[in-house]
Amino acid sequence: MKTYRLAVCRGPHCRQGGADQIFSVCRELISSCGISARCEAYRGGCYGLCHLGPNVILRENPRPRDPLSREDFQLMGWEGEFHYPGMTIEKIARVLFEHVRDGRVLDELRRPAETGFPSPTE
Repeated sequence: MKTYRLAVCRGPHCRQGGADQIFSVCRELISSCGISARCEAYRGGCYGLCHLGPNVILRENPRPRDPLSREDFQLMGWEGEFHYPGMTIEKIARVLFEHVRDGRVLDELRRPAETGFPSPTE
């Protein structure tokens, strides 16, 4: 069974966009819907994607959490890493039920490829 770490950005722009409420609802849903063995939620740092927020990062099969890791502040490009921008309470519920519980990646909610970022080979 896959397990997940879900991070809700705590940067000022995401918080202005409702990240605190999204995080609260997320924790309540994880607990009340019986998926707490599969997913833990925490507050990530600012990912620098303020124009896309509130941002949620979902990572499959988490490694032991290193409190000084860069992963709390940036996308790492790892396989099994999913960026869900523009989160709302309705969208986070879908991420939890459809992606975490049912294993269906919600491509329609994920961040489209952006131009202007260097590729890993550049």
